[in-house]
Amino acid sequence: MSPKSFNASAYIDSPTLGAPLPLHEKVKRALDHKNPSVLRRLLNRSHFADVAEAMTSHLTRDEAVTCFQYLNMGQAAQILLALEDELQAHCLNTLPSVMGSKMLHTMANDDAVDILQELDADASQRLLEGMPVDADTQAIQRLLLEEPDTAAGLMTTDYVAVDIGCTIGEAIEHIRNTEEKDFIYYVYVVDERHQLLGVLSVKQLLLSDPATPIHEVMNANVVSALIHFDDAFVANLFRKYDNLLAMPVTDTDNTLRGIITVDDIIEVMEEDSSEEIYRASGIDLDEVDERNLLTGPYLNAVKARLPWLSITVMGQLLGSFIIASFAPTIQTAVIAVSFMPLLTGLAGNMGTQTDTISVRGLALGLIHPKNIGAKLRRELQVALTMGGTFALLVGFFSFFVYHDIKLTLLLSGWILTSLIATSLIGMAIPYAYSHFLKKDPAGVGGPFITTLSDIMTFSLYLYLLSLLYHHPVGKALMGH
Repeated sequence: MSPKSFNASAYIDSPTLGAPLPLHEKVKRALDHKNPSVLRRLLNRSHFADVAEAMTSHLTRDEAVTCFQYLNMGQAAQILLALEDELQAHCLNTLPSVMGSKMLHTMANDDAVDILQELDADASQRLLEGMPVDADTQAIQRLLLEEPDTAAGLMTTDYVAVDIGCTIGEAIEHIRNTEEKDFIYYVYVVDERHQLLGVLSVKQLLLSDPATPIHEVMNANVVSALIHFDDAFVANLFRKYDNLLAMPVTDTDNTLRGIITVDDIIEVMEEDSSEEIYRASGIDLDEVDERNLLTGPYLNAVKARLPWLSITVMGQLLGSFIIASFAPTIQTAVIAVSFMPLLTGLAGNMGTQTDTISVRGLALGLIHPKNIGAKLRRELQVALTMGGTFALLVGFFSFFVYHDIKLTLLLSGWILTSLIATSLIGMAIPYAYSHFLKKDPAGVGGPFITTLSDIMTFSLYLYLLSLLYHHPVGKALMGH
């Protein structure tokens, strides 16, 4: 077949075993064939989310960067937002500064800020200097000065506000004459000092009589966030008022400063949920991006997983030393010692469950200084019920199998006591870490509680056994 008769598009789109090729396979074929026109057409006719997934999960960094260079401006801007931070930087660095500045300038202000905050200072400054000197660029520069994990860092200045003295018709005319906005979910009503007085949806605006004064239609009970609120608190507000598409941000004087849109807060919720899941397993996402746990340099994944595993190893080494020190007791009380895996597992899981519930309660604002006492009492009731249940079950089992009332009482008493202890610890540790140290408690309690319950069982339980089997009083109780 001559080169002229080769149909690159047909080759790239040809299915394998009757199934259509996924996008990343088509992209790889286009890259292998070195056909820029086919690659450009393939990328620009695909949905930006599919292209972003292919670039992030299936292509090498060089392949992804090559693809980025063939995207049109609008799609490149959308895809850039969906890429992980490292790949974002690589893609931007391959573009001429003028083009990179133009692309960021076309984005919503808060999205442009999110990308610039992840770049090094020189790259960020270079892209800022390439933007036109207008209101959008000035807004981006102001937002860059805000803390990223606060309402100020999440907000955009891309909103519509009208004066309290206008009518519905005048408000509609104001929107028509305003430069294009990316987010017009609501119209905010302000006074001459730009203080927030009310809000109404675009639907309310369109369905109302144009002659109606806007203050008669607006909702004066506005749900808003203060500019210094942290992102987790703002996320909880969106959860509470779950029908909101955007939330205004004000300063302490109630001056409207910006809005937070629901898409940005969903990203915060997803990040927080992912971090809590991984930290509960002892994986530190501060050391590595989530995607790099399965892709990228393997040493990054090692760094993320090593710290808590090291703590576990040290705790278990201490446990092994404790066990070895009770060798005579273990030889004498083999049956009682055989229950130790059950005792450590039950207490550890109880503590971990309570820790997880406590962390989520703190994140959702359900646990705070005013009700911590009530929450501890409630957890005590739960622990007493569950501890009593398992104490009876294990006690009946041990007595049915071994017919030893002393062993039964020891096991039942230990289970009840250890479940109460680990449950209260699981509630107290996250609260103390959050309230006193002002740090995120996710992932702190789980490994600590598991190790603590093991050491407690290895030391105290074996000590009680040694008293029963070797101390004169214990021997008398055991009938020896």
